[in-house]
Amino acid sequence: MVRVFVPRDTTALAMGADEVADRLVAEADARGIEIALTRNGSRGLAWLEPLVEIETDAGRMAYGPVSVDDVAGLLDAGLLEGSTEHPLAHGPTEAIPYLARQQRLTFSRIGVTDPLSIADYLALDGFRGLETALTLEPQAIVDEVKTSGLRGRGGAAFPTGIKWQTVHDARAIRNTSSATPTRATREPSPTAWRWSATPTC
Repeated sequence: MVRVFVPRDTTALAMGADEVADRLVAEADARGIEIALTRNGSRGLAWLEPLVEIETDAGRMAYGPVSVDDVAGLLDAGLLEGSTEHPLAHGPTEAIPYLARQQRLTFSRIGVTDPLSIADYLALDGFRGLETALTLEPQAIVDEVKTSGLRGRGGAAFPTGIKWQTVHDARAIRNTSSATPTRATREPSPTAWRWSATPTC
């Protein structure tokens, strides 16, 4: 069974990704071809949306921007075999110049999986950090955060480990069981969230 990826992010949806996905399934069914459709996140290539990808032995092959009217022609041209004979074919997704010049760290899995799939998340070691944390004492968790060098995203890039250590120590003194995040600096829209969290508003 061939695995086909069609993004479900807002840009792709605005460009007709749902309709393209539906047409792909319908065309494949009409031809007696079984496909596994995955609605992944976008790779950030807005000008190629909807970007359809096909999983092959040589990696994922990219086609875009694909419209509903392109689907039959793409299938005729060997889309499901990863053919590069169609004008919308871009070859291996990772070889697209915009992606090839990047080294994605935080976003290394964006566009790779279905963001709503727990199975996809687990397949990529999702919850592994949580599983580890559940075996540690609170101070050991704080030490891990300190060692990681993690910093806040605000202008000061304040070390998260120092914040956590301060909260940990204060909780021990006050014998409390919970902590409140710095809501004025978190995302999204910190000012709006701060006001909505204020009881007097």
